[in-house]
Amino acid sequence: MRTLLTWTPRILALTVLAGLGLMGASPLIKTRLPEPAPLQGMQLPPERPPLSLAALWSGEYQKATEANAAASLPPRPQIVRAYNQWQWNTFGTSYMASGSIIRGRKGALFEESYILAHCGIITPVDPASLPAFAARVRRVQDWFAARGQTFVYVLAPVKTTWLPDLVPASYPCPTNKRDVLYPAARSAFDAAGVHWVDGRAVLEAHRGKVEYELFPRNGIHWNQLGVALAGDAVTDALRRQDPSIPKLTWSVAAGPDEIGPDRDLSALLNLRRPPRAWKTPAVTPQPLAAPGEGKLTLTAVNDSFMDQLSLFLNQNELVHRARNYGYVTLAPIEYHKSGAALIPADGLTQDLLTSDIVVLETVETATGGELGQRFLAIVEAEMAKPPARP
Repeated sequence: MRTLLTWTPRILALTVLAGLGLMGASPLIKTRLPEPAPLQGMQLPPERPPLSLAALWSGEYQKATEANAAASLPPRPQIVRAYNQWQWNTFGTSYMASGSIIRGRKGALFEESYILAHCGIITPVDPASLPAFAARVRRVQDWFAARGQTFVYVLAPVKTTWLPDLVPASYPCPTNKRDVLYPAARSAFDAAGVHWVDGRAVLEAHRGKVEYELFPRNGIHWNQLGVALAGDAVTDALRRQDPSIPKLTWSVAAGPDEIGPDRDLSALLNLRRPPRAWKTPAVTPQPLAAPGEGKLTLTAVNDSFMDQLSLFLNQNELVHRARNYGYVTLAPIEYHKSGAALIPADGLTQDLLTSDIVVLETVETATGGELGQRFLAIVEAEMAKPPARP
């Protein structure tokens, strides 16, 4: 089967991009969007092979014909959503997204891989490898600084550490195995002198001080207020290297509902009645007005948390162009004054070499993992090249 959206952590980037594409250059989210009619995260039917005796004999032609016919039936979305709603209401489970969407306490939705990593049921990265990883990041950071570029590492938080009490009790989560990567990453980055943003600490500093949760009930990423707080922290980290970078300004008010990226998980459930939302913040970035600001360019190698951040920095006009290479090659996107657009993946190296700001962003549970290793390999290959002759 050809897959439209395969359920891995990368699906989060695609759901964010879909939501951001609807926002354009307006404030983060201001209007309620109707639930899209097409099913989300589903498989496309296989390509029908040319009619031949071999295809008929193997049954491949007949199976492809049946699958395409079923997919094109007008009532299919309604039938799928009705069945999904019955299963969700009756058992609290779903076969959508390969069964990876988990309903926690108080109806909070989680992606299972984050629960497994947080509770130590799986270990995506060996904590002992992080000092060496941080040392490589520091060398890359120094190389960018020597070129007149500013580098920052953004460590994004996960919903399981913001709402640990809402993780289902069915997952064993012993204290001695829980959350082992984050403290190791903090120690390694601090020891190596990396310019980094601790996304979890940023949110924790506001726990109990704001009237909203900083993660939505129906999504896996930080919500608009979490994004704004993280945006402040990113600009603070940049300002420590370049004092000319201004502070951001923005306002927050009560939002109408969780929509767009705030429903990246519940949208994949394909239900007839989407789950209820928590009280939702709506953030409006206030563009910088000082002359000469908003001229910076930013290039990020990132997972899905950076997409909302880059949009926020662009809407504040701190940067006039932000290019995010999500998972290096997955749907690279550019945020600019008139909106957002997909860009070719093969422009990454050139953008890394020419942008004013370079960001490596990874989620806590992937610190030192494949994404970071791929970023380092790309930059280290450029570092190894002999200097150009004058």
